[in-house]
Amino acid sequence: MKKALILLALLAAAFIAAAPLCMAEIQYGEWELVMDKNGIKAYSRKVEGSGIFEFRAVAVVDAPIEVVGETLRDVPACADWLPYCQEARLLEMTDRNHFSTYNIFNLPWPLKDRDLALGTDTEYDLVHGRAVSNFRNIVTPACPESDDYIRMPSLKGQYVFEFITRERTGIIQTYRADLAGAIPDWMANIATKYMMYDTYMNLKTLFKKEKYIEAAKQSPDREVCLNILENKKRVKEILVARLREFIQDQDFIEMILADRDIDGVLLSDNGRTSETILYGWGSDQSKKTAVQGILRAYLTAQGQCEETIKAAVKDDLLVETILHGPEQAGQTSPKIIETYLKGSSVIASN
Repeated sequence: MKKALILLALLAAAFIAAAPLCMAEIQYGEWELVMDKNGIKAYSRKVEGSGIFEFRAVAVVDAPIEVVGETLRDVPACADWLPYCQEARLLEMTDRNHFSTYNIFNLPWPLKDRDLALGTDTEYDLVHGRAVSNFRNIVTPACPESDDYIRMPSLKGQYVFEFITRERTGIIQTYRADLAGAIPDWMANIATKYMMYDTYMNLKTLFKKEKYIEAAKQSPDREVCLNILENKKRVKEILVARLREFIQDQDFIEMILADRDIDGVLLSDNGRTSETILYGWGSDQSKKTAVQGILRAYLTAQGQCEETIKAAVKDDLLVETILHGPEQAGQTSPKIIETYLKGSSVIASN
């Protein structure tokens, strides 16, 4: 049944005419959650002027970040984890973080198989403690078009890898692909649910392979990660930098920074808070959930009772103020939180 649904989506991609991709001033819709299973959250959003959707998946895997890196650098193994990938081979390599590959996708009958050349560039964002891999289709004489396949006209995306703890890694995958046709939203969502889910589940299996674990011991990424995680001050700076990406109320950030126990709060419970921040990369609701998680962790560290914590976390105005700034509430979030700490909420009394 699952393969049949994916086939329907691919058939739609093959036979429905698509509006051309416009890369300048692209307008996007809101991210919508289309799947939440086994810790994998998949989202889709519309791209204005195009029938092609953009997709995002967010997950946490039980593997150190250097093991994740070594696994994904094994180009031929792409066929082991990427659905419908029949073959993947290296075309050119500048260094271990900058290379190009050739991929063939064996699509279900009666569709013709696709192929493309892909360029991948990985950079390190040490401010946020992450690695970022950008990939896109390229034109290269090393990979001429063949009559045996339909060359995919467009593929563009990104992987973001963040440490959650020493043994756990957050992965955010975002991509947009044109298979030479548009996909109706309901079919696209069905295909995405299963294809992105299968991708992550396959990767989780590969991350446990001994050859990648052994290769990671020699990876330069290992030393970078160890140097960061052994420095509590550095970890604190990274996690706060991640918070600043979606929290607009800077007074809330400063309040957290002033907490002497912030390191324990942010790194407690096997990286639960870091994981909460990671899942904020999804929809607007996921950002609210992330803020609620941070707020709960902070108030718990302050020794507040569960009744007070629940009231604050459910305070929509407080959460919106943290996310978007104090303009709507007329006061900063620390002022609102202060009323909870004193046990007399101005908002509740109104």
